[in-house]
Amino acid sequence: MTSKKRHQIILNALRELGGKASTQQIAIATGFDANGVSQSLGAMSGRDLVAMGDYKRGETEWFLVERKTIS
Repeated sequence: MTSKKRHQIILNALRELGGKASTQQIAIATGFDANGVSQSLGAMSGRDLVAMGDYKRGETEWFLVERKTIS
């Protein structure tokens, strides 16, 4: 699977989760490994697709920056 496809799946899951979710919640929603989701989210934050929120109970929360697709 390409990183572009993986990122789109993660963005879609984050949207379905209300635009805010922990790394673990996104991993469960996508069926992807939590470590891989974390790495993808880090790369996506560098592209302003998502933003890192609070760190609570050992989990990082992520937010959609804006609703757009990857081009």
